[in-house]
Amino acid sequence: MSVTRFIGRALLASIFIKNGLDHLQNPEPIVRAARGAEVPEPELAVKANSGVMVGAGALLALGLVPRLSSTALAASLIPTTVIGHPFWDKEGKERAQQQTQFLKNLALLGALLMVTAQD
Repeated sequence: MSVTRFIGRALLASIFIKNGLDHLQNPEPIVRAARGAEVPEPELAVKANSGVMVGAGALLALGLVPRLSSTALAASLIPTTVIGHPFWDKEGKERAQQQTQFLKNLALLGALLMVTAQD
């Protein structure tokens, strides 16, 4: 694996590892959002999603099973983005902030898809 690819994967993984650990340490805001979106078993869903973020993020950072780990992260990022950043329900400054976060997550999704498609 090239040094550039290794660094790129590690940098991409870093946000998932950090957010996963944050959500495991302070799950309540995320659980509230999941409950509001009528996610079944919101506490379990948040723990599982956080575990995927930490575990798959670590694997991606180390360059171990990058296609599988990036696929797992992409799959977890889709509901996280839709539930966590519903800009369409907001107005004014809050709408702009949520839309920015939504688009940031779409950019991360694009990067994960690129890792998944690499040779």
